[in-house]
Amino acid sequence: MKLPVTNTDIQIRFTDLDMMGHVSNSVYMQYFDIGRVEFFTQISQQAGEYIANVVASIHIELLREIRLSDKVYVKTWCSEIGNKSMKVEQHIFSNGTCATKGTLVLVGFDNENRKSVALPQSWQPSEC
Repeated sequence: MKLPVTNTDIQIRFTDLDMMGHVSNSVYMQYFDIGRVEFFTQISQQAGEYIANVVASIHIELLREIRLSDKVYVKTWCSEIGNKSMKVEQHIFSNGTCATKGTLVLVGFDNENRKSVALPQSWQPSEC
């Protein structure tokens, strides 16, 4: 199964802003989380199953500011899949321009046994 590419709209809240009037850098991870929820919701709907996962690594590049009046969405896709881990790319777009790039490594996880687990072999990286 080819994994999806999702675009998730973000509603900027007044509380997301810092004293300079732009979205605080601490909020960007929340936006990534919202995008990943949509990404895995679509996978669950396509595959009929949910694979829990945990974040093992995060890298973020802040390219430009995001302001309260901006139209914002998060694009999420999987660029690589291993046996137990996957690389998920996320870009936050503000008014059509990429404002932030994120790369995360996620690991399949068994909540009951608290151990990593293999990802489905049928999963294939997204085409973005």
